[in-house]
Amino acid sequence: MTGTLAQRTISGMLWNSLQRFGTLSISFLVNLVLARLLSPEDFGCIGMLMVFIAVANAFIDGGFGAALIQKKFPTQEDYSTVFYWNLVLSAVLFITLFFAAPAIARFYKIPLLCDVLRVQSSILILNAFYLVPSNILRKKLEFKSLAKVSIVSSLLSAVIGITLALCDFGVWSLVANMFFLSLFQALFFWFWYEWRPLFFFSWKSFKELFSFGSLMLLSSVVETIYGNVSSLIIGRVYSARDLGFYTQAKKVEMVPTNSLANIVNSVTFPVFSQVQDDREQLRYYVQKNVKSITFITFPLMALLIVVAQPLFTFLFTDKWDSAVPYFQILCVVGMVDTLNSTNTNVFKSLGKSGIFFTVQLIKRSLGIVSILIGLQYGISGLLWGITISGYLNFFINAFVTGRLINYGIKEQMRDVGLSYLLALIAGCVTFFLFSFVEWHYFISLVAQAIVYAVVYLGGASVMKLEGYSIYRKILIDRMKKVI
Repeated sequence: MTGTLAQRTISGMLWNSLQRFGTLSISFLVNLVLARLLSPEDFGCIGMLMVFIAVANAFIDGGFGAALIQKKFPTQEDYSTVFYWNLVLSAVLFITLFFAAPAIARFYKIPLLCDVLRVQSSILILNAFYLVPSNILRKKLEFKSLAKVSIVSSLLSAVIGITLALCDFGVWSLVANMFFLSLFQALFFWFWYEWRPLFFFSWKSFKELFSFGSLMLLSSVVETIYGNVSSLIIGRVYSARDLGFYTQAKKVEMVPTNSLANIVNSVTFPVFSQVQDDREQLRYYVQKNVKSITFITFPLMALLIVVAQPLFTFLFTDKWDSAVPYFQILCVVGMVDTLNSTNTNVFKSLGKSGIFFTVQLIKRSLGIVSILIGLQYGISGLLWGITISGYLNFFINAFVTGRLINYGIKEQMRDVGLSYLLALIAGCVTFFLFSFVEWHYFISLVAQAIVYAVVYLGGASVMKLEGYSIYRKILIDRMKKVI
């Protein structure tokens, strides 16, 4: 990797981190306020419909966005072709959902969902306007511009959503928050960024991008359906209230896992793509990424499992306590999310869309089987099915990565095994120390976090984990610059 690319990668990581953590922090705070103002049923209604919006979005940008990033030298014709394809497809999907809304509302036996889905589906057209500009900036590693647009849009939509919730608009405040987020992003990208599509659609470009993007599209659709099938099942088999608890647990769990996974995906995919012709160099960067990211994700998720009860009471009051066990199970599988993201980015960066699709199809088929078996034991059983599937995914992903760049299951388990074991030990020690006393939930939350950090970092220092050394060096270098 050239020095310039290395600097741009570091800068991209920093700005993308700001974007992800900034927008997720805003989203988290908005969710915190809305959870206190609204009911679990309101969140459950939105959760029932998100599977349809998510699948439609996957169709719009699931393949061609990745194809534009993977292609070394995309042209203006490529960008314009994808833009018009996204726009037409989004209109078709909007019309489809608009007329399907009554049937979906009858499926869930909640009439209100018809109007909600019709308004929500308009987001698809708004998203189509900014997907190409955002991918161009991501391709160029210009995450500073992406961060500005995302953060400003999140702030403005948050104000609107909270205002409507305070005025007793109920579920519509959640709809408005999502609608205006997409609207502001579309407006800002259109007026702040100079790119405009040519009045030109190239079938040649379409076919070239489709050769890679089609399988990526199918993979994205399969992934999206699998990621939302639990909400679909819970909403249909159980109640909007039960789905509300699950949705809230998922939202909190997604703050750390999605932010870290999105940072990994947004930066490593274009970076891995640029060194795709040098397998040894690619292996080196993948290994460094695995060691550094899991040093953070493993202890973070283990800590959240330990402090789940006081955390939810502190954030949402005790009316959301039923979401705690769901959250704890989701955190168990969240420990390997970023690891799986890194492995799948290797497939994509090498242009192995066929392998990527096949692997995703195998994993999700096994996942559906695990979910159906787990469903026999209630919502918790369903979530344990997802968890088992997540760990099976790691072994499948790592096996394929080993075949591609000689960094497989054995090597990855060797690199992350001690961090994982230490995270679990620190969690057990912390849980044991605080199991004999009952403190105020806030004091308990802070005290457990401190004890956990001391045990984990102390153990990492004694064991001389490479992840610890990497971040220690970064911290020391930063402090020297400040001084």
